[in-house]
Formats: sequence, C-alpha cells, structure tokens
Amino acid sequence: MADKANQGLNKREKRAIRRFILAMIVLSLLFVVFAPGRGLLSHYKLKKEVRILVHDNETLQQRNAELAEEIKRLKNDEAYLERLAREKYGMLKKNEEVYELKTSHSKKN
Repeated sequence: MADKANQGLNKREKRAIRRFILAMIVLSLLFVVFAPGRGLLSHYKLKKEVRILVHDNETLQQRNAELAEEIKRLKNDEAYLERLAREKYGMLKKNEEVYELKTSHSKKN
C-alpha cells in the first residue's frame, strides 16, 4: 500500500484534475466577459456611452458659443437688432406704414 501512495496519481485522477482545471479556467473567462457591471461587455458599453456623451458635449459647446455670439450681437449691434426686429417680429419705425398688395386672379371665360 505504501508503494501505491508513492507512485502519484493514476490516469483517471489526472484526467479528472485536468478537466476540473479546464472548467475553472472556462468559468473564470466567462465571468471576466459577462460579469454584471464589471465584465468586458459592460466596459465596451460604457466606452460607447462615453463617446456619445463626448460628442453631445462638443455639440452643446458649439451651440453655446453660437448663442453667446448672438447675445453679443444683440447687445452691441444696433443695425442687427433693428433688422431682426423688422424681419422676425414685423416691427416698424415711427411714422412707417406697411402696404400689402394683393394680386387678384381674374377668371377666364
């Protein structure tokens, strides 16, 4: 009996140990890929979301700069303010009148 203990593991035991180790490696890899909140898939989703947010942020910064320029023009450029008031709001200067000319369509007999 002492001789068998010194010989080590038989083929069946070695195969079982290899299968166990392989199963543990596969399970570990699956956990690394699919772990909720910490896996590779979550990592890639978060990276994609960050790219989208960065793009949205750049777009909003550009729009903010355009609006800041518009505010600056409204505060400092009287001609621009007047043109905008006339075109957008239909405002008139003092003693101005608007004439609307309508074309009549004649009926052909």
